[in-house]
Amino acid sequence: MSRRGVQLTIAGGAVVMAALVVASTGRPVPLLARPSAFVATIPPLPTATPPLATTTPASRTITRPPAPFDPSPILVALVQILLVGTILVVLLALARLLVALVRTPHVTVHEEPTFAIPLVPAELLEAARERLRDLESGEPRNAIVAAWLDLEGSAAATGLPRLPAETSTEYTERVITVWAVDRERLADLAALYREARFSAHPLGEEHRSRAIGDLRVLIADLERVADEQASADAAAHADAPTGAGATARGTGSPHREAP
Repeated sequence: MSRRGVQLTIAGGAVVMAALVVASTGRPVPLLARPSAFVATIPPLPTATPPLATTTPASRTITRPPAPFDPSPILVALVQILLVGTILVVLLALARLLVALVRTPHVTVHEEPTFAIPLVPAELLEAARERLRDLESGEPRNAIVAAWLDLEGSAAATGLPRLPAETSTEYTERVITVWAVDRERLADLAALYREARFSAHPLGEEHRSRAIGDLRVLIADLERVADEQASADAAAHADAPTGAGATARGTGSPHREAP
């Protein structure tokens, strides 16, 4: 709600409360007003008296208006209690509205864990090569399931944290994609694993060919990444100072960092 809407709501509530207070403190208004004076009985008009008989004139009867309604003290007290209760309800509603508008919602943002890109495990490459041989000769369904389960085991061995809502397949895909691999091939191999694991229809040579192609591309990508990591590690060791030089520089200036 906007600030103008809040102001209008508060003003309306104040007007309602003022009207209720005035109504509760005023005197009860009679439903019918008392007449200022009673109407006198109209005398009969003079009439001619017949010579042979006499008659008695009839007088007109005037009906007085009913007495005005005079509420009892109990009824007045009940009305006042009702008005006070209404005022309290309005005040409580306004207070809750103000508290809801002033209170700022507390939102907790959970950041995903960050980690350094690990080295490609040699066990991962060896297991992938072995499962590739099984895919080329074994039964397609069992070979596809075994190949993916080996990838899951190797991904867990990297020690990278797993998100609470991740399945093992999603975790394996996320871990392997930290390296520069073909994501489409990895996703296709994961889809083949789900089909082989949870479907009842037979898997044939087409599924075998897809799995072999996906695994070959992934192995080639992982081997390339492993070679790049090994080259970078060798270059870092080559640039590192020797033990004697580091000792000499450390003696001259103990707080200097190695270039």
